Amino acid sequence: MATVEAQTEEEKVMGPVDYLVVLFPEGGLTGKIAPELRRLSDAGIIRVIDLLIIQKDANGDVDSFEVSEVGGELEEELHVFEPKTKGWLSQEDVEAIGDGMPNRSIAAAMLFENLWAIGVKKAIVDSGGELLESGRIPPELIERAQSESSTITIKEG
Repeated sequence: MATVEAQTEEEKVMGPVDYLVVLFPEGGLTGKIAPELRRLSDAGIIRVIDLLIIQKDANGDVDSFEVSEVGGELEEELHVFEPKTKGWLSQEDVEAIGDGMPNRSIAAAMLFENLWAIGVKKAIVDSGGELLESGRIPPELIERAQSESSTITIKEG
């Protein structure tokens, strides 16, 4: 018999979903990022939707692994995110990520929902508003823009 979980009103509105792909040299994926992800998840800031480990061997062959297939200490660190994964990352995603990876490397690909934005999204919808556009500016671009001298000239008088 199937079990149906009731959704709260807040769960019916989904926050924006982002993705990260983090590249590590061979053997560099240690699980040290997991405590920060756990902190953000426990605080209700993000929800990990999918998490895959992608490996490219010396011959350029690409393979992917779910958290439960990784084993060892890394699996222990990441297992908390396993029940929340939904398989959104496809084989095509894995192949595209693998194309950009050097041989003998490993990457972690993650989709996560920004739970912090749900209240704002609900308020926009409830007020009759409509999101026209959304985007992300990488912090490196902001830092570069802040470090460049301004081209704005202020005229007095």
